[in-house]
Amino acid sequence: MIDYTWAELREKSAAPLLAVLPVGSVEQHGLHAPLGTDLFIAEATAATLDLDRTVLLPAVPVGVSEYHRDFFGSLWVSPEVLKLYVGGIVKSLKYHGIDHVLIVNGHGGNREPLREMARYLQLEGDYHVYVWTWFEAIEAQIIEIFGRRPPLHADEAETAMLMAINASLVHPDQFKASTQGSSPVWGKFIEGTLASQVVKDFSQSGATGDPTQTDLEIGRTLLRLSIDNLHRFSEHILNEAHSR
Repeated sequence: MIDYTWAELREKSAAPLLAVLPVGSVEQHGLHAPLGTDLFIAEATAATLDLDRTVLLPAVPVGVSEYHRDFFGSLWVSPEVLKLYVGGIVKSLKYHGIDHVLIVNGHGGNREPLREMARYLQLEGDYHVYVWTWFEAIEAQIIEIFGRRPPLHADEAETAMLMAINASLVHPDQFKASTQGSSPVWGKFIEGTLASQVVKDFSQSGATGDPTQTDLEIGRTLLRLSIDNLHRFSEHILNEAHSR
């Protein structure tokens, strides 16, 4: 989007247009994956959409991640700030007549605030805001591949996904160290009840799952499934926009 002049973008938006907004997180991902993992995944998947019918906005990098704060470099904003900030972007697009917005989200902690923001905007007026998160969209396939639902934070699934996007960002020599200090599940449970989601309470390394089981070919499959799902979803939104 920011590559256009204002006149070029106005001309492009004469037809129904879908604005695509990647939203990520800057948070620790164990000893083997970078702070920007969620952001990189959101940006990479969003960038595959058809630019003839969509406009790609600059990503929102920092999300709701305070529960990672005990690990150096993790950044966060409150759910309220994220809702106001992203909601403000949506409203500014609406002012210019772009009222269909697809948020491509890479971080679990962003899901509820973004969905709540989208719901209230839809109730407020003629907004069409959608929140797509890769590991939710293909959850059934993830479970089929792994035989279970992995924790999906710096684990074998998310790490494989990032490797398929950019293997140079991942440090396989640290897989074992991450796994040794990892948690098999997301959260601390007592008698089957979730007692804490503060990461230091259940993971020494910051990872979950078993990064030593990371597999590049599985990552390529996850990436392909995610992109296919995102493309089908965006096509559905555009078809609805044309029918209005």
